[in-house]
Amino acid sequence: MKHAHILALSVMALILAGCASQPEPEQRPYTDAEVKQFALEMLSRAGLPYDDYEKVRQALIHPKVPEAGKDLPKELPRKG
Repeated sequence: MKHAHILALSVMALILAGCASQPEPEQRPYTDAEVKQFALEMLSRAGLPYDDYEKVRQALIHPKVPEAGKDLPKELPRKG
């Protein structure tokens, strides 16, 4: 009978300890500035030749984003 009481108390202690533990803080998504900074830091550690380094660095600093719909024709072709 003592073993059952000890086992029950042990199980209750484990359950209460699990409930009392602190939840992990939620991680927020990285901002664009943080991603850019990380990419520049990784680039500086890559050991690229200077010309290649500058090309990639300029692409990271001044990305060329195509305008939406720029490559679409101005008028749709007519069938018939």
